[in-house]
Amino acid sequence: MERQLNVRAHHLLCIPRFYSGGYDKKFAENMKNICSAIRKNPRAKVKLLIGKLDCLCKKCPYGHNGKCTQPGGMGKWVVLQDKKVAKYFKLKPNSIHAVRDVFNLSMDRANDKTIKSVCKGCVFLDDCTYVGINNSFRNDLNRKSNLVVYT
Repeated sequence: MERQLNVRAHHLLCIPRFYSGGYDKKFAENMKNICSAIRKNPRAKVKLLIGKLDCLCKKCPYGHNGKCTQPGGMGKWVVLQDKKVAKYFKLKPNSIHAVRDVFNLSMDRANDKTIKSVCKGCVFLDDCTYVGINNSFRNDLNRKSNLVVYT
């Protein structure tokens, strides 16, 4: 994983709940690789993006020229999702965080009720709430061997 991962705010909710179903094949493979890289390096840094394509969008079939081109106004909807999630977690655009910290915040503060409210209208909402948080993702981020101990 690169030293700093650029992640759209709404993907803070998606990544811990990733299940690989229903996605474009290239997008799913990329997301799987990003999730794996995050698990292996929870001390890496994340830059929070609002309305800009991120590491996951690179392989999305709707990502073109730096913008989301999903039909039916979904590109604009996704930008609003970024803003909602950033506001909910009180995170500023372009702020930089440790992977472990920002994803733990996401997993600890966003339950199914939050997801249903914040993500209303997402095509993956039902699957996402059904699958829930991937506990092995949480465990990998917080494995003692990954923690920094100051003495």
